[in-house]
Amino acid sequence: MSGSDETQEKELLQQLQQSMKALDDVCEPADIPSLASLESRVREQRRIKHKANLVEMLCFWLVALMVITLGTLLFVSAPAVYLGIQVLGTAIAIIAAALWFVRHRKETVHHE
Repeated sequence: MSGSDETQEKELLQQLQQSMKALDDVCEPADIPSLASLESRVREQRRIKHKANLVEMLCFWLVALMVITLGTLLFVSAPAVYLGIQVLGTAIAIIAAALWFVRHRKETVHHE
């Protein structure tokens, strides 16, 4: 490296440093939160998520209990209707699975 290259490099480095100082003067410093405030925020978010999960689980159990109760009442009061619903649901599930399998197989054949 020649001496002129070194001086050009030093000048460029000096200009870059001056530009960085100018940017630092223009830009406001970032407000970095403390570790304690971040931990408290995380604890608060976990508490909120835990509470939401509890409410969701309670709703799930209530709906499940209602469905079981209604199914039991239906079976006790009208077994034929209950069994008809069970057979119909099973038949629909089997037909839907068969249709999905056929469609999936056709798509696989078309892609090959």
